[in-house]
Amino acid sequence: MAASTIYFHSPAGLVLEHSFDRYAELRYLPSKRQPGDLAALLTHLGRLLLARGWHKFLSDNRQMTPYSADEKQWFTSQWLPGVVPHPIPLTGVVVLPEQVVARLSFLEMSMKAEASSLRYRTFQNFDEAMSYLTALAQ
Repeated sequence: MAASTIYFHSPAGLVLEHSFDRYAELRYLPSKRQPGDLAALLTHLGRLLLARGWHKFLSDNRQMTPYSADEKQWFTSQWLPGVVPHPIPLTGVVVLPEQVVARLSFLEMSMKAEASSLRYRTFQNFDEAMSYLTALAQ
């Protein structure tokens, strides 16, 4: 994996820029998210992708905690329909959370993405996710 630059950092996670390979990375941290943390992470992710003209991102959800009811509502009403600006179409390559409850929480949201321009491809293994991501057309 090539070097990355931190684009945004909060206690909830990081948004990283991988300029050489032309993708963004969202990396959740294991801390409990505060209200607005998910919105901040995804808003910065969308801004980075739009600024660079990229249409793919890696979401490392291994340390993610489950989404709250408010986060689920925000995700489906703001992120998925593109109220929060992001490229269209957009492909998210996701490494699933290690916690079972967090995994179920994410999968619930990813099923709702089927009606949007956002496409998720999920993996249990980080290396498999990276192989898939690098195989996507630049």
